[in-house]
Amino acid sequence: MEKVFQPHFIWLDKVDSTNTFCMNLAAKGEPEGIAVAANVQEQGRGQRGNSWESKDGENLTFSVLLRPTFLKVEEQFSLSKVISLSICDWISTKGLNAKIKWPNDIYVGDKKVAGILIENSFSSSTLEVSVVGIGLNLNQKEFSRDIPNPTSMALLTGNQFRPEVVLSELMGAIRTRYLQLGSGFKMGIDNDYLNKLYRYNEYHSFTTNEVGFKAKIVGVKPTGELILETDKGEQRTFAFKEISFEI
Repeated sequence: MEKVFQPHFIWLDKVDSTNTFCMNLAAKGEPEGIAVAANVQEQGRGQRGNSWESKDGENLTFSVLLRPTFLKVEEQFSLSKVISLSICDWISTKGLNAKIKWPNDIYVGDKKVAGILIENSFSSSTLEVSVVGIGLNLNQKEFSRDIPNPTSMALLTGNQFRPEVVLSELMGAIRTRYLQLGSGFKMGIDNDYLNKLYRYNEYHSFTTNEVGFKAKIVGVKPTGELILETDKGEQRTFAFKEISFEI
C-alpha cells in the first residue's frame, strides 16, 4: 500500500451520526485513518435501515474514514471481512472467542456484542471512500426487550471498559488488518474469515421468504453472498437481505 495509515481521533459529545460526520470529513479531503467517536449518537444507523441502541456514554460508537483505492468495487466485501476480523482480534485479547455472524454482526456465543455498517462511494472501477461505522457494546448491562440477543463486554467479562482506551486498541487492530489487505494478503484474510464465521459448517435452521429449512454455511462469495448447503445436499446462495438465521 502506498499510503501509511495513521490513526487520528476526534471525540464528540453529541452528534446525529458519526458516519455522516465522517462522510463530511471525506468530502473535505481529510486523510484516511480518522476515527470519529461520540458519547451520544442521536441517529446512529444500523444495517437494513435499523437504528443502533446505545445508552449514553456506556458503549463505543465510532466511524472510521478509509480511502481503499486499491480495492476494486466488486471486491468491497473484503473490507467487511477486514473490519469484522479486527473486532474479533481485539475481543480475543480479552480472553473471549468472538465469531462473525454474516454479514456484519459480531457474536460471542449466541449473543451480539457489536455491529458494523460500511458505506462506500466510487465513481470508477475502484473504491474512493469507505466510512466504517462500528457499534461495540462495552459497559451497558440492560437492553430493550425488542433488541435481539444483545450482550456487552462488561456482561461477558465482569469488567468495566474505558471507551477511549478501547478505541485506540481497536484502531490498532483495524490498521493491522487494513494494511494486510492493502498488501495483497487476501487469501489469508479469506481463510481467517471462514474460520471465524458463526455457525460455519454446522447444520442450523434458516428462513427465506418465510420458509424455514436446515442447512450449513459452506462459504461466502467474493462479492459477499452467503453459500449454504441444505441437508439434502443442495447448494443455495443468498444476498444480504434474503435470509435470516434462527437463533
